Amino acid sequence: MGLKTSALALFAAGLVLSSSALAEDVKTEGVIVSAGSDGYQVQTRAGPLTVVMMPETTIKEVRGLSKKDREAKTLIPGLIIKVEGDQQGQTITAAKIEFKERDWRSAIAAKAGTQEQLAELRQAIIDGNEYVIQQEATVYFKTGSQAIASQYRDALSQLAQKAPSYGNYRISILGFADPRGDAAANERLSLKRAMAVSNYLRQSGQIQPGRVLSPSAMGEGTAAPGEAAPASDDEARRVVVRIVTPKSQLQQ
Repeated sequence: MGLKTSALALFAAGLVLSSSALAEDVKTEGVIVSAGSDGYQVQTRAGPLTVVMMPETTIKEVRGLSKKDREAKTLIPGLIIKVEGDQQGQTITAAKIEFKERDWRSAIAAKAGTQEQLAELRQAIIDGNEYVIQQEATVYFKTGSQAIASQYRDALSQLAQKAPSYGNYRISILGFADPRGDAAANERLSLKRAMAVSNYLRQSGQIQPGRVLSPSAMGEGTAAPGEAAPASDDEARRVVVRIVTPKSQLQQ
């Protein structure tokens, strides 16, 4: 009986050692293809892998020299990630996952993300971060009006027709008002102007509706990134429309 027990113990120990020998510490980079209950399907240069996370797996977003902790929901299809962990066969149990902020924004821009993610993307474009302005048009409005004058419709139509040629593009729409009157009312008016332009572009038939970001009300006394401040009230009553693409697209 003692011999049998010893033999079973040795056999179990052998299985543990055998499994450990099969596991290999790896560092690899790839693109998330899909996510499911069995893990993330990732395409690497060496071929497809499945990345499995554990409760102790850390996820970091890298921007310059800084790193921020992120949740698993930030790992979306199209995102380039770096994975460190133990590999057995075609599966990696991840100890650490990292991705660059600009790659996350590019992945969101390429896919229709959640409203929260798209809001972050929109704010990044408003702030002028990680995006390149490819083309823009400015629509001016009469006092108190949100109607698009006929002379600006052609410019908007031309912009809509050109937009798909930029590949992974988005349309940013910023509405402004002059400083006269009540600030809160001016902000509401700036949003109505931006929405009027957004609806016109969406109905043009040239742009996929999902590529037009939600209009932003900039109110009075502000300017878009890289834009000179308006020299008069006439110039202040405007909507700035921009075709933007991620900077990382220029490196492809």
